[in-house]
Amino acid sequence: MDRKQLLKKAFQRGHLLTLKNKPSREWINKFIVEETKGDIGSGDITSDSVLKNGKRVKAVIYSRSDGIIAGIEETSLLLKNSKIKIKQLKKDGDKIKKNSRIFLLEGNEKNILKIERSVLDILSRMSGIATLTNNLIKKIKNKASIAPTRKTHWRYLDKKAVYVGGGLTHRLALWESILIKDNHLAALKTEKIEDIIGTALERAWKNRKKGIFIEIETANEKQAVKAAEKFKELKTKGNSIPCLIMLDNIKPIKIKKIIRKLKNKKLSSHILIEASGGITPKNIKEYSKTGGDVISLGYLTTSPSSLNIKLKGI
Repeated sequence: MDRKQLLKKAFQRGHLLTLKNKPSREWINKFIVEETKGDIGSGDITSDSVLKNGKRVKAVIYSRSDGIIAGIEETSLLLKNSKIKIKQLKKDGDKIKKNSRIFLLEGNEKNILKIERSVLDILSRMSGIATLTNNLIKKIKNKASIAPTRKTHWRYLDKKAVYVGGGLTHRLALWESILIKDNHLAALKTEKIEDIIGTALERAWKNRKKGIFIEIETANEKQAVKAAEKFKELKTKGNSIPCLIMLDNIKPIKIKKIIRKLKNKKLSSHILIEASGGITPKNIKEYSKTGGDVISLGYLTTSPSSLNIKLKGI
């Protein structure tokens, strides 16, 4: 298995983020369906006050900007649950242009208006994230993979949007993989442990069967080398899984130096390198030139521009 295949094994869960997968479907029902019911409550009093009952209308959902569409599966569920007949014109991952039609709708006028905002919010945000991800992948010319961090507003929806845009999802939740952060290492100091990184990795290794990968956050060259040496030692014991070292809040020039040192010490072939911390569209190109395997950035899910998507009657 080469490095890209190993990274995909560790960081790609996008194929699980579908309504066909029971855990994902159950989460969608809780997060979207139940939340939408809470928004509607006892009824849309504006529509009930102003509009006649039972009027059947047709409408279209369309884009007012170029981008990558995402959220089709989730919004289809909402629309169908609201007894709205749909004709899906685009699928997740499609490139769309300004004025591209996404859905044709037919149903009770009040039902369409009740669900309109929820549908547009999901499509707009997820498509914005997918578009941003796709643009950044093009910008760095696939020199490294791109993934989000845990700084998500809409959890699985945000992760799926990154996947639709061509990125990796990273871990989906705390239960899934072992990621030793700086606060874990700081907590170990209270045990008066001398070799904090070594001890953390040894303890993690004993529980490796519970997770898909093991990763440790490092803040400098010394910590990164120590982690790589420990991973090499542990991997000789067999039953290995993807092992990653996160270089957190380290400038690109220093990351290059760290990766070079790991290679010179023959410590790079058994680990993957993730660059993270303070990465934005402005500096991602520099990080892509360091030789790391993956770049993770919270910017993907904390700072995307929503795609401009609208609904109108026809």
